[in-house]
Amino acid sequence: MPRCQHVNRHSGQCPLDALEEDSRCGIHTYADKNAYDRRVYHILKHQYRIRHSELSDHEELKSLREELAIARLILEERFNAIKSEVDLLAACGSLNSLLLTIEKLVTSCHKLEQSVGTLLSKPTLLKIANDIVTILLEELAGVPGYEGIVDQISGKIIETINACSQNCPD
Repeated sequence: MPRCQHVNRHSGQCPLDALEEDSRCGIHTYADKNAYDRRVYHILKHQYRIRHSELSDHEELKSLREELAIARLILEERFNAIKSEVDLLAACGSLNSLLLTIEKLVTSCHKLEQSVGTLLSKPTLLKIANDIVTILLEELAGVPGYEGIVDQISGKIIETINACSQNCPD
């Protein structure tokens, strides 16, 4: 395995092996250097940095459903491990802690889904409107006067978005 080609002016060449697909090791390899620089955490271990990137860019992480399912699974396993009344009394603290965690997750999940699921930003609405207008232009091409029809429709869509953004609460 070739050696990492990264050179530090203080300590010299990196002693680690280069990755197969790169001339540098996992610490010194950045698929998108600019994206990595914008991250809050600068994780040095390549495997953790890759997993962090996968998780932080994943759309489903805007939901807490998987964490809620894991917490419920842990609660279920802990409860199923109880074989006697003595075990039940001994498990009360951990069961209570798990129940409180689940309650917090359910509350947070509900609030998060409510805010993410029902609110769209004005730029998002304008992008949707632009996509609708593009679809109309493509579908109505060849119809006499289609450009005027699309202009009227797109004007009404923009008026509706503007009216909603002024009258709807944030």
